[in-house]
Amino acid sequence: MLVLQVFTNREGKFGNGMGIVVDEKQKLSSVDRQKITTQSGFSECVFVNDLNTGSVSIFNPQSEIDFSGHALVGAAYYLNSVRDGNISYLDSRLGKIKTWQGSGLTWISASIKNTPPWNFAQLKTAGEVEKLSVKEMQNSKHVFVWSWLDEEKGIISARTFASDWGIPEDEANGSASMQLTVSLGRKLEIHHGRGSVIYTRFMKKGVADLGGRVKDSGV
Repeated sequence: MLVLQVFTNREGKFGNGMGIVVDEKQKLSSVDRQKITTQSGFSECVFVNDLNTGSVSIFNPQSEIDFSGHALVGAAYYLNSVRDGNISYLDSRLGKIKTWQGSGLTWISASIKNTPPWNFAQLKTAGEVEKLSVKEMQNSKHVFVWSWLDEEKGIISARTFASDWGIPEDEANGSASMQLTVSLGRKLEIHHGRGSVIYTRFMKKGVADLGGRVKDSGV
């Protein structure tokens, strides 16, 4: 399993860990893939079904899922690295998802209708977001908590808690970031978790671009 950190800061630190497993001959059953993901300790793992077509499957600790922002950004980064940048689309369970790279960032673009049903809670200050503990949020249902750091510049502080989905705290949440971008109708720079950085752009009704830096942490 190759390990990637997705949505790192400029120094390559933090980011959301994920696993990449190449399984082009489909030797792993869905049960095997689920077991590997659960044992990995990551919120998601991506299984590459075909390097040439960019076909991928995403699993979280509970099941195969349709969409994960950081997992798809990480998969796009990996496929671009092994195919010398020759990837324009990922082929997922939802169909083709556009991807590209630029200025050190890997991007995807997708409709938020395919993203998980996150709940949102806006707090008054970033300090309030930082003070939250996993224990006090353990009964909250898959919630993205955020506050403005600089509203004029579109910079926010955020954390995600989803114990009900087997993820007590997610270091960097791409899909909810896309949803918030569409809701606010503007591009955002999201400082998530301990120090991860997520970039989003509002494109049109229901669609957002999601981008970030990715670091290869090895096998």
